[in-house]
Amino acid sequence: MKIRSLLVALCLLVSAAAFAAGNANLQPIAGNWTCTGIAFAGDMGPEHPTKATVHTAWILDDKWLRVDYKESKTTKNAHPIAAELLMTYNEAEKKIASGCIDNMGGYCTEEAPGWDGDKLVLSGQGNFGGHSMKVRDTFTKGAGWVKHMGEAEGANGNWMKISEETCKK
Repeated sequence: MKIRSLLVALCLLVSAAAFAAGNANLQPIAGNWTCTGIAFAGDMGPEHPTKATVHTAWILDDKWLRVDYKESKTTKNAHPIAAELLMTYNEAEKKIASGCIDNMGGYCTEEAPGWDGDKLVLSGQGNFGGHSMKVRDTFTKGAGWVKHMGEAEGANGNWMKISEETCKK
């Protein structure tokens, strides 16, 4: 029994060491943001401007970054998106892992090897509006701002822009 307890403790320590608390790979996204942008025309409706707030918090012993995104309702955006992302950096595999859910029942899982200079490209699988598709989120960072572009792969294999926005602290 003592050996089993020791092995469990050792596994937990090794697992905890593989994830860096408040990792620098996620730090550029952390904080509170005000975003303006555009949702492009598609299955979800006509093209329209967007305004959103983003609040983040380190959770679960600072291993995960929770990102809460909420668009404002306007006359041109009658059905604003609200979404939550959970992100972590796996030191052992040297990659960012992310999962998302939204207020329309959509969800996604994405991964990225980390930042390449000022750019981070998460890619994976999403299910939105009852359709499964490949998804990609590109973040570009600057001093006090982050730009985001969301894309989905269409039935013809071409990537389509879903939204673009610039967020400022």
